[in-house]
Amino acid sequence: MSIDAPTTVHAGRLVARRLRASGIDTLFTLSGGHLFSIYDGCRSEGIRLIDTRHEQTAAFAAEGWSKVTRVPGVAALTAGPGVTNGMSAMAAAQQNQSPLLVLGAGRRRRGGAWGRCRRSTMCRS
Repeated sequence: MSIDAPTTVHAGRLVARRLRASGIDTLFTLSGGHLFSIYDGCRSEGIRLIDTRHEQTAAFAAEGWSKVTRVPGVAALTAGPGVTNGMSAMAAAQQNQSPLLVLGAGRRRRGGAWGRCRRSTMCRS
C-alpha cells in the first residue's frame, strides 16, 4: 500500500481558491510584498489582478466594480498604511450598500510597528 506525501499549499493559493469559488474573477491592489502569495494564488486560479497607484484607488475601484458588475469587489491592501488608506472606500461602500471585501495584509506577529496597529478595530462599522 502506497501513502502519498501530503501536499503543501500556501495560504495565498487557499485565499484565491475561495475567491474563485465565490465567483470573484478580478482583484484590485497596489503591489506590496506582504501580498505576493495572494498574487501567486490569483494567477494560478485565473483571477485578474489590477494594480493601481494607491491603495485608496484600489479600494474605490473595487467598490465601483461591485456597483457595475453586481459581484462583490475585492481589494487587497498591504500591511500598515495600506489598509488605513482604503478606509474612505470602505466607508463609502458601507454608505452605498456596495459589497466590498478588503483583504488586509499583515506580517507574522513579532512585534514592531505593524503589530501595534489594530486594523480590524479601526475598520469595524
